[in-house]
Amino acid sequence: MHAEAAASARRLVSDLLAAVGARPGEVQHLLAVIEAGAVEGAHAEVAEDTQVPAGSSDEFGEGWLGAVQAVTSRLTHRQARVAAAEPEPPPWCVT
Repeated sequence: MHAEAAASARRLVSDLLAAVGARPGEVQHLLAVIEAGAVEGAHAEVAEDTQVPAGSSDEFGEGWLGAVQAVTSRLTHRQARVAAAEPEPPPWCVT
């Protein structure tokens, strides 16, 4: 469901930017920057949530920390893929 909504939002933003004269490379760059920021924010939020809920068993705590590590690992890989796929910024864009 989220992937479908994200794809629809991406198309809408692309269409809106194109309608105001943004070139395809500029549109792709802006979308890549937005996506990279979202992935980075999610990564930071998950990485901070390493506190096992109070009163949890040792087994639950191990599972909790394993899940946090798995999610941060996937986000790290996603962040690397987004960064690698990001096109060159347009000359007017300051990053």
